[in-house]
Amino acid sequence: MRAIGPRIPGLALVLGVAGLIPFVWGVLVVQTGALLPPGMADPRVAVLAYGLMIYCFMAGCLWGFAAKGEWSAGYALSIAPILFFIVFAVFGMPVNFVLLIGFVLLLPLDWIFARRGLAPGWWLKLRLGLSIVVIASLVALVRTGI
Repeated sequence: MRAIGPRIPGLALVLGVAGLIPFVWGVLVVQTGALLPPGMADPRVAVLAYGLMIYCFMAGCLWGFAAKGEWSAGYALSIAPILFFIVFAVFGMPVNFVLLIGFVLLLPLDWIFARRGLAPGWWLKLRLGLSIVVIASLVALVRTGI
């Protein structure tokens, strides 16, 4: 059976999957109470902090794609995720919920940049798989009252 689309580079796949470890770990700790390092008060806070860093990193990738294509509207689109986060967090929306919705909204932006040929051909395949795990993890954590 032949894979659809360009193959994801091995290192990008390994690093992307490794980046899921803190999300999955957070869900396991919260759901089971196992794997909690001594002295850590609430692992959900660590997962949210990590999630926000990854969210900013993903938005930053869009800036790079816009620069590659010298696409003016792309610059505006690339900062939209951060503006979304700041506006809704400032207006009192729970950070966990804003982060969850933000990751969902990053996918259409990835699609737009890929459609314009600015993202690598394998980008959406990688992003979709990783995003499913991140979003599912954040949903599980939101349900615990984080």
